[in-house]
Amino acid sequence: MTTSAAPKFSVVITNYNYANFITRAIDSVLSQDVEIELVVVDDCSTDNSREVIQSFGDRVIPVFLAENVGQGGGFNAGLEIATGDLVQFLDADDFLLPGAANRILANYDPKVAMYLYRMRYADLEDNLGDFYPPLQVPFANGDVSARLRDIGSYSGTITSGMVFARWALQRIVPVNSEAFAYGGDGYLTAAVPLYGPVRGLDEAICGYRLHPSQHTQFAKNYAKRGRWRIEHHQARHDVIRSHSARLGLKVAEDIGERDADHLQERLISIVFDPGAHPVKSDTRKNLLQKLRRANRLEYGSKALPKNAWWILMGILPNGAARTLLSWKIDVAARPVWMNNLGRTLRKRLGIVTN
Repeated sequence: MTTSAAPKFSVVITNYNYANFITRAIDSVLSQDVEIELVVVDDCSTDNSREVIQSFGDRVIPVFLAENVGQGGGFNAGLEIATGDLVQFLDADDFLLPGAANRILANYDPKVAMYLYRMRYADLEDNLGDFYPPLQVPFANGDVSARLRDIGSYSGTITSGMVFARWALQRIVPVNSEAFAYGGDGYLTAAVPLYGPVRGLDEAICGYRLHPSQHTQFAKNYAKRGRWRIEHHQARHDVIRSHSARLGLKVAEDIGERDADHLQERLISIVFDPGAHPVKSDTRKNLLQKLRRANRLEYGSKALPKNAWWILMGILPNGAARTLLSWKIDVAARPVWMNNLGRTLRKRLGIVTN
């Protein structure tokens, strides 16, 4: 730590109809062995979430919204209250791990705009599983502004695994609550790194709960999920352009066209539901070419195992291509032999195949 005064830590929990989970989330913050300012925003829930939140009395700062504004609007409401030097947005169905706050405070650097942490998958009984993102995937570190403005993304994580410097958040709020009613973290990850460096840490700070009632799940509707993510990525690109213009920074005209994650979502959309695909210039062939190129630029000599997927996608008929693509994007859909093969490749080659 480079300052004499200890930083203040705020956690903002945004909740919508997660009464079954919010108690665990709140308890996980209140049970940390350091003082934390806890703001709990309820986004006009229709279950008994507000009664649950009120039961904690003055140990939390409740914010009860009069109308549903979505996750981005919930972030804005929480930030109007939170006063910490460090701010974490904790999803109401996730929870902090013991000792997490101490680790977060120990890693404080007043020059860092955003911290990236691992999470641990958790089930309904709080049993912890593998890391998310996998430890084999290195986090971005340092100044990622140039990459963000060129590619449109960097190696990061999602809501509960991020901690932000308050000074950085103050430069990018308010979150566009209409475009980011879902996936509000997408706004933060697109804007904050333009204002300061990021720091990636291989430490898990929270449980990332998987459950059937997750708001972001699209079940097996891969095309619908793909279209939503395409729209989400395009909204992030707009955020990058807007904030870069404020700062006098250039953005690649073809931002997103070398981003393998974005290109994969476009491929998913066009393979599973070509009639509803939103990018009219796309074809399966040119997307596969762009994906292979993106992987070569990113991974060099290690791109071949990843590109094997896309080579097969170009050869197989539509039905088989859909099956192969579903295996790639949906862990639950994969046969056992494929998961075993992936683990073997990761161990032997030091790469990520999923």
